[in-house]
Amino acid sequence: MTRSESGPPGPRAGGSPGSIAGDLEPCWSCGAPVAPRALFCHACGAIQAPRALDPFARLGMERRFDLDPAQLARQHAGFGRALDPQRFAAKGLREQANAKAQADALQGAFETLRDPVRRAHALLALLDGDLSADPAGEADPDDDVATLTDALSAAAADGAALDRLGLDIANRIEACIKYLGPAFAKAQGDPAKPDPAKTGAAARILARLEGLEALAAEAAARRAILSAPRT
Repeated sequence: MTRSESGPPGPRAGGSPGSIAGDLEPCWSCGAPVAPRALFCHACGAIQAPRALDPFARLGMERRFDLDPAQLARQHAGFGRALDPQRFAAKGLREQANAKAQADALQGAFETLRDPVRRAHALLALLDGDLSADPAGEADPDDDVATLTDALSAAAADGAALDRLGLDIANRIEACIKYLGPAFAKAQGDPAKPDPAKTGAAARILARLEGLEALAAEAAARRAILSAPRT
């Protein structure tokens, strides 16, 4: 990763540390203005401490649910090369600490964006969405999840039934993930005029997805118990 990829260039003149208008902050080493996403100061090259950024901004990804996994992996790998600990072995303790903090922040952002549930939560936060939001004012329970919960209880000791149920739940999880993309696209359609109903629709699909993933984990755990060798 080149330095130009670490953030938009700022003025190269130095200055005394202090407040800088806008999103720019002074470099801890030379005082030059540094952009929020920049890993390094464009004036002196010193690595900066990570700023408070959403995971999309931190990894330079578009704020959308349907991300390209390959592009996400490339972005993460590029930042990883720039933050290779060997590059900072001869630096001072502050730069080594900043490099580690940046690497940890980038890894956290990567883990968030590659997981559909965590990615959806991150988008909802950017949309000021509430997972329990319901435009009609009434949060209806998910009948399908309730039915599957009852089926899971009934199939507790039946391996074949648990296998069928696990496959059914997995298919429903895939469908939820597929529907989240268009739901978020509609919610983000007009940033100037947010629509709580559209954001609420995405939030309800996410709640359903979380319920299904919890059921899938429970079904897998019960199946493992039945498959465990008996002593």
